[in-house]
Amino acid sequence: MKQLVGVVIFLMLALTAWRQWERHAPPADMSRSEMRALAAGVRAEEVVMYTTTECGYCVQAKRWLDANGFAFTECNMSVDARCQTEFQSYQAQGTPFLVIHRGKKPHQMHDGFDEDEFVKALKA
Repeated sequence: MKQLVGVVIFLMLALTAWRQWERHAPPADMSRSEMRALAAGVRAEEVVMYTTTECGYCVQAKRWLDANGFAFTECNMSVDARCQTEFQSYQAQGTPFLVIHRGKKPHQMHDGFDEDEFVKALKA
């Protein structure tokens, strides 16, 4: 019986670890080395993430960016009125709201954080 409990616990831990790995994995069309190379070329001022302290999706987005080595600037509207003003100037509706300053025109992620959209915007 003890062995069965041990096996069940092991399987639960393995499943949890797998889900964590999947959550931080690069998009399907990129290898980890390609993702690291892309991240190495991104400066913090090129990616601005507007957040609030109580935003769970913001925490998930920050974890993904950190796990994949992307530099970014967080602008927390709960603690900085300037961030709220900037956020409103974009006519943004929800958080996380990201603005990627690369290329000729900044890319705005209005529908929350999406890994594929983020990578595509950086490559454009």
